[in-house]
Amino acid sequence: MLLLLLALLIASCGPGHTPQPAARILPSVPPNAPLSVGDDLITPLPGGPAAFAAVESVLQSAARSIDLEMYEFQRPDLAGLMLSAHARGVAVTGILDPSEGSSQSTWALLAQAGIRLVAFPVEPLTIDHVKLLIVDGSRAVLGGINWGRHSVENRDYDVLVTGPAVRNLTRIFEQDLELAGNPTPVASTVADPLIQVLVTRPGDAIRGAAVSAIDSAQRTIDIEMFVLSDRIVIDALLAAARRGVQVRVLLEPTQPQNLAALAELRSAGARAQLFKPARGELLHAKLAIIDAVAVLFGSCNWSRSGFTRNHELDLLIRDATVARVFLDRLQVDWSGSAN
Repeated sequence: MLLLLLALLIASCGPGHTPQPAARILPSVPPNAPLSVGDDLITPLPGGPAAFAAVESVLQSAARSIDLEMYEFQRPDLAGLMLSAHARGVAVTGILDPSEGSSQSTWALLAQAGIRLVAFPVEPLTIDHVKLLIVDGSRAVLGGINWGRHSVENRDYDVLVTGPAVRNLTRIFEQDLELAGNPTPVASTVADPLIQVLVTRPGDAIRGAAVSAIDSAQRTIDIEMFVLSDRIVIDALLAAARRGVQVRVLLEPTQPQNLAALAELRSAGARAQLFKPARGELLHAKLAIIDAVAVLFGSCNWSRSGFTRNHELDLLIRDATVARVFLDRLQVDWSGSAN
């Protein structure tokens, strides 16, 4: 142990690095275990299999209501669970992006059964990119995972939430119904200091939260990102790396714009590499972990369109144990992609 500590101290004082306080080493936390975060319970769902198991469970247990806002929806099994809930008297409402053509047959199946569907008012060059399921007003599953044919295979993240955060997520759903021309009472925000619900279009809170988190980082910034191209965020990451923060970034290789970000980050001393798929899966995550205590993730790519044009939904969670679960998964992806 003494030799390890000496090695870490020597490495931190190497050329181009400002000495940093030693990071607190936390024990690994089993995934899919509910964790207390203030008045909320958060169950991290790292990966499609865990996320879809949670989705199936909450859909099957729905007693009063199912509210779904989903960009890609091509899963007939999940549509079947919604149809079954509708048949037993559960009030089912869906908000869809009318420009996402590959999902139209699934939504049409629900519409034919009499399920209430609402088209989000997208404009040219915008999409409703939200992935949100709320059941009985008390449980929510959200994050970056679409309900697409191949979404279960991708590297991505969801969470299952209970507590006051669900009320704030329900408020977003109510607001979106209102925006779509469906008069809906929109509740006020509930105080929830450890979990912030962030949206874009309306609003621009996600980029602000990302830049603020990066600027406040003292030791580490760990990122997995499908698209990283926003100039403002890249500049913040470069500044963080140059002031001695240990910046580590894993990017999806199929997105050409990531190559420029990769080169810039490396030139500033950040550790940056491309994800290496094992079986053709995508790194679809939109995740940042700051100082191993704050987690910003959800549907929003770190691109200009994600921050300013699309309707996106992220969470900012301030909890070291939740961060540990996400870091464990990120480390697996990082190690599997090492050059």
